[in-house]
Amino acid sequence: MSARPQFQSDPADLPVLPRVGDIVQRRYRISGELGRGGMGVVLQAHDVRLDRDVALKIVLPQMRSSREVAERFSNEARSLAKLDSQHVVKVLDFGSISSPPASAGLPFMALELLRGEDLFSLVTRRGPLSPSEVARYALQACAGLAAAHAHGIIHRDLKPENLFIATQPDGSQCLKVLDFGIARSQSRRALTHANTGIGSPGYMSPEQVEGRALLDARCDIWGLGVVMYELLAHRAAFVAETPQGLCLQILTSSVRPLTEFRSDVPAALVNIVDRCLQKAPDARFQDVAELAEALAPLDEDVPESDAARIRRRLEASDQLVVPAAPRLTPVRAPVRAPVREEPPSAPEVERAPAFAPRRGRRALSALLFVMILAPTLALLPRVARAPELKPARDWSERALQSTNNVWQKARARAHELWMKEPSGESGSQTDERSSAP
Repeated sequence: MSARPQFQSDPADLPVLPRVGDIVQRRYRISGELGRGGMGVVLQAHDVRLDRDVALKIVLPQMRSSREVAERFSNEARSLAKLDSQHVVKVLDFGSISSPPASAGLPFMALELLRGEDLFSLVTRRGPLSPSEVARYALQACAGLAAAHAHGIIHRDLKPENLFIATQPDGSQCLKVLDFGIARSQSRRALTHANTGIGSPGYMSPEQVEGRALLDARCDIWGLGVVMYELLAHRAAFVAETPQGLCLQILTSSVRPLTEFRSDVPAALVNIVDRCLQKAPDARFQDVAELAEALAPLDEDVPESDAARIRRRLEASDQLVVPAAPRLTPVRAPVRAPVREEPPSAPEVERAPAFAPRRGRRALSALLFVMILAPTLALLPRVARAPELKPARDWSERALQSTNNVWQKARARAHELWMKEPSGESGSQTDERSSAP
């Protein structure tokens, strides 16, 4: 599922498939085609409800009447819905198209849109991969398969086209396991009957070729071994002109040694691939955890720190909201008068516990108050005698003297008036009495 739409120039061969501009289920607006296979087509669409791009996988019109195709399609949706792993493509929606009317009845599946390329395109473009890359991609594939195997689901169709290197929003790469269409659950009926092989012929395990009814996780370990061989040797592990010839080679022939094609592959990786490709399932790795433990020392990639990944994620965004830096106003520190002697520091007092009685807390508070107030009172006379305060002391003395003088004069004047007022009043009273008849 590449993120580059490839628009169909002539859609006449698929008249009922949704076209560019159509809105499927009144939700998914079609923008282009990403790819197609024998069973279905994958379209790029935009989810108008959630404002995100998705991939729509739709069954081809000529295949909609096939019961096997319908069962495989629904099986893939159910399998993906059970798996919660970053190494497995996520399913977002599933059902049958009801609108537009021209496409009604076609089964569809909405998947997360992946940006990148599959391993087949990668090795075709670049050639053989380095041993460290192969080990890293195989480890991530083991993580995706572990999520499936934990639910009893066997993929059964591992190949480079179904292993997708997705580019994450932060620029990192993550391998995703695709196409669980023929995955088989060990807890329910298989999609095919016994003695019927299913899968891609060049990547099928011997037990698949024989059509055994009981398959387990070691079937996927074989498929992953074939993929690693192809990524390292840049050639298929088994080559034949017909599918029947491929099946015969898988059952009877051994692969050519990797050392014939490359000399830089570590012996440990050669042994891992050889063990994955053992004909007998008991001779292979018994589960993907055992395979991952063998691959881990070969991955030379240094894991990136979370901080660096977060920083790259933010730098890649064009909608990042950065708060404006506040403008700082310089503040002058207040000028304090120098003091010659520092006040004595109060001794440390141990705090009473929270559960102390109330009387003890009051006594402790009084003691702390006295110990803080005493040095302050002792400091006041020394501060008063400081030479820097002499002008203030002189002004205070002059003001006090002037106030005292004014008060003395006012007191003398009041006393004088008070002494004169009684005599005046008595004289007037005498004159009034003498003039009376």
